[in-house]
Formats: sequence, structure tokens, C-alpha cells
Amino acid sequence: MALGSSTSAEILAATGLAAPEAAPAIGRLLREGLVVPRGRGRLAVDEAALGAAAEIAGRRLREQAEAEQPDPGLRGYVRGTVLVRLPEDDDETRRAVLDHVAATTFEAGREYDERTVTDLLRPWCEGAAVDPVSLRRSLVDDGFLHRESGSYRLVSLVGPGSSS
Repeated sequence: MALGSSTSAEILAATGLAAPEAAPAIGRLLREGLVVPRGRGRLAVDEAALGAAAEIAGRRLREQAEAEQPDPGLRGYVRGTVLVRLPEDDDETRRAVLDHVAATTFEAGREYDERTVTDLLRPWCEGAAVDPVSLRRSLVDDGFLHRESGSYRLVSLVGPGSSS
């Protein structure tokens, strides 16, 4: 319909779908009120219903994002236990994200070898733009992990923005 089609035949021609594929979709759009009959054999998009549906969809996406990441400061960067992306331009947010990763991955007072650190960080990087080795390096460079003679340990940070 966004292609200017207003009859079933025009919709089929514009989309390249066969009637058995398109009919259920058109029927659902009619039942949901997103498409309404306009004269004999013609259909039209109900803009108000479409706007309401878009608003509902947006609300559902926001609710899903909140469920996946309750901390609004981490949204868009951390989804569950996956690092979506690491902030580059915002040092405060970058530190908050790295602090979250470090605090939820490593135990205070425990030492880890390099391979274990990389293996523990691997799940954070599934589908992310950062790899586990780069994430490990960022955690060390930004002061969340201390590295000495091939051993790593969580740095206990005290102050605002720290969850460790």
C-alpha cells in the first residue's frame, strides 16, 4: 500500500506476492484496523491507526530495552551480558560500561591468568564491535584490571560511578 496500491490486484502486482501469501496479510491488516475499505474493492491505510500502532511498537521496544538493561546509563551499550558497543567519545559513560563489565565478570581479591581473562570476556563480545583482547586491554588501560607478570586482578575502585 505504501507503493500506491489500493486494490488487492494492485497490491499483488506491486509486491510480487501470490494471492495465497498476500490474502492473510491483507486480512490481518483489515482486522487490526490499519487498513480500511474505501469504496468498492479499494483499501486505504488508516493513518491514525498506523500512528497508534507505531507508538505501541515504540513503547514495547523501550520496555524491552529497559528489561534487558535496567540501568539507563548502560542502555545502548550493554544488553544483558553482551557488550553492544563501547563508547568512544564519552569518557564517563565508557568508564561506567567498563566498570559494569569488570564488576560483573571478575571477583575481588582473585587473580586470573591472561587466557582466563580473555575467556571470561568472550561472551561480552558476541556480536559486538570489540573483541575480547581489546576489551581486556581497555579494562587494564582504564584501570579496572591490574596486570602484573601475566596475572590480572580486579581493581577495587571507590568513588562515584563505581559498582566495585
